Amino acid sequence: MRAAPPVVELAPIVERQRASRSWLLMYAVCCLITFLDGFDFQILSFAATYIRKDFALTETQLGTLGTVGLFGTMIGALIMGYLADRIGRRPIVALSVVGFGLFMLGFAYADTYGHLVALRFVSGLFLGGVLPLTWALAAEYAPKRFRVTAVSIIMAGYTLGGAAGGPVSNWLVPEHGWRSVFVVGGVCSLLTVFAMLALLPESVKFLALKARPGSDERIARILARLQPDLAIEPGTRFTTGDPQQADHGKRFTPAQLFRGHLMGITPLLWLVYLLSSALIYFMVFWTPMINERMGFSVSAAATIAACASVAGAVGQLFISRFVDRKGAGTILWMPLAAVVCMLVLGTGALVPAVYVAFVIGAKMFINSGHGGITSIAGTFYPTAIRANGAAWASSVAKVGAMAGPWLGGVILDAGLGARGAFIVFSVCPAVMVLVLFALGRVQRRLPAEAEGALSAELPATGVAAARPAVQI
Repeated sequence: MRAAPPVVELAPIVERQRASRSWLLMYAVCCLITFLDGFDFQILSFAATYIRKDFALTETQLGTLGTVGLFGTMIGALIMGYLADRIGRRPIVALSVVGFGLFMLGFAYADTYGHLVALRFVSGLFLGGVLPLTWALAAEYAPKRFRVTAVSIIMAGYTLGGAAGGPVSNWLVPEHGWRSVFVVGGVCSLLTVFAMLALLPESVKFLALKARPGSDERIARILARLQPDLAIEPGTRFTTGDPQQADHGKRFTPAQLFRGHLMGITPLLWLVYLLSSALIYFMVFWTPMINERMGFSVSAAATIAACASVAGAVGQLFISRFVDRKGAGTILWMPLAAVVCMLVLGTGALVPAVYVAFVIGAKMFINSGHGGITSIAGTFYPTAIRANGAAWASSVAKVGAMAGPWLGGVILDAGLGARGAFIVFSVCPAVMVLVLFALGRVQRRLPAEAEGALSAELPATGVAAARPAVQI
């Protein structure tokens, strides 16, 4: 009688993996993708002064140009998240990178304000899909003890990409004009697709969940590349070990994001993400121009913003290790520190050196908190709905991201000035502290087997069948 093929759960394999060359290259490619996503999205804030002069735009038109891109990312995240949970993470990430690369090139050749708005919206559709899907893919390959850190590393790529816009624009624009930075971003994005196709695998958990013909063989090949020390028997079948695996054929509905323990997590996650996005996009869009109004040159203002973003990337990597060990509640120290910095900026007559120090400090803590929040956005959802969970959180956050630049413009146009803007926006991190405290309490009550629960020791074996197929 022929023996049944062995069946193996993937979760214990992922939990016990060691960092191999292929595994590290996979995360390096993820960082490169998010770096270009951050560069291509945030370069508008550095080029805004030049675009306004070239097209004779009003402040309102300039703010609209920033907002329409965010509106595109909100819609794009939902579309791409849905497709990624149906088709796969890897092909939709590739589609998104190709899309925003092509339309960023198109933006460089726009000759009317209407063209700028249309191209910014369409590129936003593709930009919106990159971050949540890359988080989902990274989370499904990272052990729980390292999951938030892994996603934070990828988010640091996005932050550093946004920071690179300052030095790159200072280097290219004086000689080649503002259009050159969009050409560089578009070309580099298209070239990255080749590295992605060669080095970025599909999620093995997604493949096991869908259980399509040939999925088990594909999983075996991916595991052999990422973990060469594994011995996989021919004919091995793989399972995620996820209780939702049996429901993988069901069509996604938003109600799934509120079932069971997610009822207490999703609303808190959406609220804190929305507040954080309003705050960070106010800072990203208006701080370079506020710095100019404070007497700094265009190049100096861009350099200050870039330094602040780099400091934020370092901060979010630092806080991620505490989040992995202690939970989401530890993120609250970052917005708490941001409140202090923003109140100082709003209430004090500061000399330039002190102003720069507190602006960099505020952006460091804001970016760190935002990076921590985005790093947990997809970790609470099971594989079957992870991309949709991350995408919906990202899309809800875009409401705040659109409101932040708009509200900043209203405050500045009302005559409250930079100080008034800093004081008003200090409310956002203050409320975030309370929401993160509540989210941390909910996370600590999660059962050990739930997604997003604080990591615990695994049982001695991860094999679902009586006979092991994989030697670890």
